[in-house]
Amino acid sequence: MYAKDETGQVRSAIGGGGEFARGAGGNQEIPEAARWFEALASYAPAPAFIRDGQGRYLWVNAAYAHLYGMEPQSVVGRTVEEIDAPDDAAMFRALDREVLSSRRPVRHTLVFRHPDGTPRQVTGHRFVLDLGRGPRVGGIYTDVTDQARALEDKAAAAEELHALWERSGLAIVALDLRGRIQRVSGGVAELLGGDRASLEGSRALGHLRGDPRAVRNAWADLVAGKACRRTCSVVCGTASGGSKVLRADLAVVRRRGTPDRVSAVLTPRSLEFGAPVQVSPVQLRVLSLVAAGRSNGAIATDLGLSRQALDYHLRRLRVALDADSRPALVARAYTLGIFDSRVWPPRAAVPPYQG
Repeated sequence: MYAKDETGQVRSAIGGGGEFARGAGGNQEIPEAARWFEALASYAPAPAFIRDGQGRYLWVNAAYAHLYGMEPQSVVGRTVEEIDAPDDAAMFRALDREVLSSRRPVRHTLVFRHPDGTPRQVTGHRFVLDLGRGPRVGGIYTDVTDQARALEDKAAAAEELHALWERSGLAIVALDLRGRIQRVSGGVAELLGGDRASLEGSRALGHLRGDPRAVRNAWADLVAGKACRRTCSVVCGTASGGSKVLRADLAVVRRRGTPDRVSAVLTPRSLEFGAPVQVSPVQLRVLSLVAAGRSNGAIATDLGLSRQALDYHLRRLRVALDADSRPALVARAYTLGIFDSRVWPPRAAVPPYQG
């Protein structure tokens, strides 16, 4: 290593074994410049070493010694066999001989274990140093153990995510913050029919039927960062022209702490039906009381309806739900996902029709 003064002339050099090499005239500035270099090299973050042809360490920096949990002075003077495990030491000596024989630098990645069994991985160059004191082997490396582990973890996470999207059968949708569908799993195409191309790139609201206020409110909380997860029920159109009632579990995906997109897991809550079920708020209350087992007289009293008005609403419900009796009305309401099957007393799972 050479240092230059302000005139650009070479003022000093460091010999192959780390000794100071004086220039012509015994320049007294050489040791000072050499100390500058040694200070820089000793505390450089990249592990570096110099060994002789017998595998004995002549110099190592702090980063290299740290790989072994040692101090530099504890490494210098010892051989590779005294520092590394036998298999690793044999590999390192073979690499040294290869470089000394060819006189060509080699770039490679090494995977080895500390004597305590801890795995390490480094990448860098091994080269010949020959400044008149006999050939030495130098090496400088970057410790990529943590990076390699992070890449392995990333690959494992990607495989797990791929299995979730493509092999589990779950119906998963990824949407941007404007509500446009970015990606769908194979389960979505199976749930709604059609193919991915017809869904990806389209607006989610374009696939919904009925009143979208419930999903709009949930969406607003997510994209504003007010909530991490919301659940709502939606009526979604299918490729065949029908509709299905779906449970949508929405979760916000953040990037650097800020909402970046929304993921939705869709679960069917009804069979496919030909047209959206149109149930007014009053009819939904009538249907809830019927499902709870209340008599017609009690329902009319509770809702302040005349018997004629109640009969009118029941007739409309039988037509809308294609049901001929009170038990059939209740069964159809649960089959179509109008009622939440997980709670009692009966509670609506979809918003009432406001037309």
